[in-house]
Amino acid sequence: MNKLSVLAFSLLVFFSSMSWYLANSSLNDYIKSQVLLQSEYYSNEVTSLVNASFAEVSGIASFNGYSLNNLAGLSQPKVLTVNTVSATLAKKPIQQLDSPSIQKKTTTLIHVEELRFAKVSAWSEVITEDGIVSNNTLPNNTSKTTSTVEHTQQTNIALFLERISTVLAKDYPALYPQLGAKIYAQEHPERSEELALAALDGEPVEKHIETNKAIIASNEAKLQKRLLGKATTRVKISSVIIEQLTLTTIKDNNTIVQQFNNVSLGSFGDNKGLASNQLGGELLKQIFNHLHTVDNNQMNK
Repeated sequence: MNKLSVLAFSLLVFFSSMSWYLANSSLNDYIKSQVLLQSEYYSNEVTSLVNASFAEVSGIASFNGYSLNNLAGLSQPKVLTVNTVSATLAKKPIQQLDSPSIQKKTTTLIHVEELRFAKVSAWSEVITEDGIVSNNTLPNNTSKTTSTVEHTQQTNIALFLERISTVLAKDYPALYPQLGAKIYAQEHPERSEELALAALDGEPVEKHIETNKAIIASNEAKLQKRLLGKATTRVKISSVIIEQLTLTTIKDNNTIVQQFNNVSLGSFGDNKGLASNQLGGELLKQIFNHLHTVDNNQMNK
């Protein structure tokens, strides 16, 4: 397969079987729709994106005019805006992974060398106790007793972080075992009681240490299958950078503006990458986690 055909194939895989969209000159619309779908799914709020485009020659995808609606009842209409995001593919953007179930190369890993946010703006507000966001705090069917962040005063930033983390833990419990177990226990209290009673009645069980290499290999393959799931397209990002970050905190009728330059959010996905549908949630979680840390530092002053 020559270099041109490899590039064409990687583009098709990266955008999830895009032959229909390519034939109809709608690739950019498809990219835009995926950004909106993932953002709204994990945040449970309306998202806007002006446009998205992919340059085949340079291997750079660009996203312009992103904004995420704030919780209902707060003074600021948006909680997060980004003017421009650019995603640069690695020199070797595509790699085939062995499927953990049938040992055939059916999973494709896409390598993004850098994801760069030009200018990010966020707004933090303290949630009052008068119910201004009473029915908009968490996604449907999510227990409001679930808490994934520690805070002395509840803010919209903390609630977005909690919301996104909860959805990720529900969808990928193998990657979030503690939070996933906590959510399950809250949603199925009868099971928690049964397990507690069984633990009281039962004798301590000595943990078996497996020495059979074949069984160990089989167990490792099963674990790999749980972690990788059924995704046929996975993505890893080597570096995520925010060139300029502005956090505006509104507290006690005061407005505090903090600015940071060249904020690094690290990498996403190890050598196995993340499921393509998971990537948007992980990016949002990391952004809000960073905002929450900065916000807490300011709140505690």
